[in-house]
Amino acid sequence: MTKTVLFWRHGQTDFNVAGRFQGQSDVPLNDTGRAQAEQTARRLAELDPELIVSSDLSRAAVTSDSLATLVGRESLRDDRLRETAFGEWEGRTRAEVAETWPDELAEWASGADVSPPGGESRSQSGHRVADAISEIVGSTDAETIAIVAHGAVLRAAAEILLEMNGTGRLGVLGNCGHGVFGFTGDNWVLRSWGASSR
Repeated sequence: MTKTVLFWRHGQTDFNVAGRFQGQSDVPLNDTGRAQAEQTARRLAELDPELIVSSDLSRAAVTSDSLATLVGRESLRDDRLRETAFGEWEGRTRAEVAETWPDELAEWASGADVSPPGGESRSQSGHRVADAISEIVGSTDAETIAIVAHGAVLRAAAEILLEMNGTGRLGVLGNCGHGVFGFTGDNWVLRSWGASSR
């Protein structure tokens, strides 16, 4: 049996608008983000996911709850699905980070697998989330599963599961963007990436 697995990024937050690193800071959805979640949930509800699992950070949890309500199921929380920890960069814009860590930011922006001070590297957070998704998908009989999380880690996890070496080959999902995968039990197949309801 091939399972369908949705990767869904949370809706917009004020940090997204301001271009701030959110990381594992618990920044809530703004009004636009809540509207995005409700709109996209109506579209994804047509796929009738039997299992919905989200990051425990509120921006992802509230996004997932919009879908769970429509399909009459509970959204489970899993802290392994949290965004990359950006350490001392969290809450700052790129310009603010560049004032103190110009070399580190330039290396990170080039796609290098480096850790912000006190944070995680792309590969660390990507493997954390890919392992969590593999365990979630492998431990259920559900045929359609929705994973609701964050832009950086969903991209990194997708690339790891697809065995795409390197970083940044897929684009980061926009707010409330989603991807659809097939999982055969052995292989992950990308069916679509970057779809949104806007």
